[in-house]
Amino acid sequence: MFNLDTKVDPNVKENRHKFVGGSDIPTILGINKYKTQFQLAQEKLGIKPSEFHGNEYTEYGNALEPQIREYINVVNDTHFSPDTRIDYDKHIRSNTDGYDPEHQGILEIKTHGKNLNTKPYIAQMQLYMYQFDVDWGWLALYERPDNFDATFDASRLKIEVIDRDEEYIQHILDAIETFWIRCEYLKEKPNMTEQEFMGIGQNELTIVAKQVEKLEFDLLKYKEIEKHYKDMKQRLYELMEEYDVKKWETDHIMITRILPGKRESFDSTRFKKEHPELAEQYKKISKTTGSVRIKLKEAN
Repeated sequence: MFNLDTKVDPNVKENRHKFVGGSDIPTILGINKYKTQFQLAQEKLGIKPSEFHGNEYTEYGNALEPQIREYINVVNDTHFSPDTRIDYDKHIRSNTDGYDPEHQGILEIKTHGKNLNTKPYIAQMQLYMYQFDVDWGWLALYERPDNFDATFDASRLKIEVIDRDEEYIQHILDAIETFWIRCEYLKEKPNMTEQEFMGIGQNELTIVAKQVEKLEFDLLKYKEIEKHYKDMKQRLYELMEEYDVKKWETDHIMITRILPGKRESFDSTRFKKEHPELAEQYKKISKTTGSVRIKLKEAN
């Protein structure tokens, strides 16, 4: 029998609530019969604790995974090893059972019983292929014996080749984005019903408005950085002038001091005031497109 003390990589557990992982994808897509998207969101936000902390099936999988990976590498001369990719902007983290940088493929290992459904596994692999930027993956399916014997038996192993599906990947990314938008609303109203939760995002206006809101805050941060950048450039100019430095090089950039000069411009305001009739003759009227005005509310 396998060791129930098999340790899980701490990377899999660390900050789990901040990211969507491969195991969450079936739930977000609605193909996980054990958990709903609403329940997953409550767990991510800490509204309700996760009730699943592993069982004999997951422990068995942890025990067999390294044996299966080693066998596949030896037989096929591959170099699969566990690896992780994180997208902090999209809040996605992929922990694959194996990534082979030489052959540019991934490996996903699953131990299973008699009733096998590969749809959730394929969904996970599509996300992994996207994050690892590969075009194929191997789905290693190992049928679990009734007595949970952890001695590896090659006759129980079957490998399916899974090709990258761009349309499916986009569907997954869209679903993840909608999920996080719903989580934002759930954070503001933690007592909402599941029906209310799932209704968020079905209206395209809701999705786009939430995206614009996030971008407004990103833009605000950018403006602060831009102001700091301009101040530092001015200070740099003053120091170069003080020490009479014309050029300054670093490993990545070359800085050149530009001497003060003159620039000509047309004073249209004065021209319109002094020659209103002539200015009227050259007036040009152009159509403008409709737009929206966005203003950030002051924090209470």
